[in-house]
Amino acid sequence: MFDWSTLEKSSIIQQIFELSPKICNQELTVEQFHEILSKFIKRKFPVKTTCGYDTKVKNYKVFVGGAYYSDLDENDKKCIEINFYYNPVDISFKISRRKFKSICDTIADTILHEVIHMRQYRRRAFKSLPNYASSARSTKVREEQSYLGCTDEIDAYGFNIACELLGKYKGDQQALTRHLNLDLKNCRKYGGSWKMYLKAFGHDHNHEIIKRLKKKIIRYIPRAVSGKPFKSCDWICY
Repeated sequence: MFDWSTLEKSSIIQQIFELSPKICNQELTVEQFHEILSKFIKRKFPVKTTCGYDTKVKNYKVFVGGAYYSDLDENDKKCIEINFYYNPVDISFKISRRKFKSICDTIADTILHEVIHMRQYRRRAFKSLPNYASSARSTKVREEQSYLGCTDEIDAYGFNIACELLGKYKGDQQALTRHLNLDLKNCRKYGGSWKMYLKAFGHDHNHEIIKRLKKKIIRYIPRAVSGKPFKSCDWICY
């Protein structure tokens, strides 16, 4: 039995960062790096992990993604998956403590993102919600908007973005709120999930999805301070 409600962002980061002596500033192959990290994560949390390769991943970088499978959850099986992608031409893999800390941060965000999805599905007896009905002309943009505009994703990314911006502004909630109204169209200094949403919806702060997401982010600020998306353990405590 595992109580997902006990997970808190900083503690997840701290636990995974325990691996730093085995990983940081060590000459490892991608396979060795992934095996050490994957085995450790699966010992700490009841999740599955995958290893993939993609030329879009920059050299000596790691892309971390995740998935929640409601059908597995409904049948009491491991339902959260953490996906790791590497550049296929990378042979050796040497990573600094700073970069590894950033990877740990992303892993923590990913786990909590999928736990939010877990709670969403359990609360409504594993029923799915429709994606956002995008009217964008481009198929690529329409698909991205359909996914990001889904109510479930707005909720999960709302927490992630609140955490991201709270970290960026070192806990300054007023600065976080001001950031949500900035025009970041030509700004290269900051990326992250908020910039991803703005780009997907044409940097239109009056778009219904952007306005809904802003409200969700602000509502999640107190939870981001605590590092836990929920006050109670309802639906996420086995």
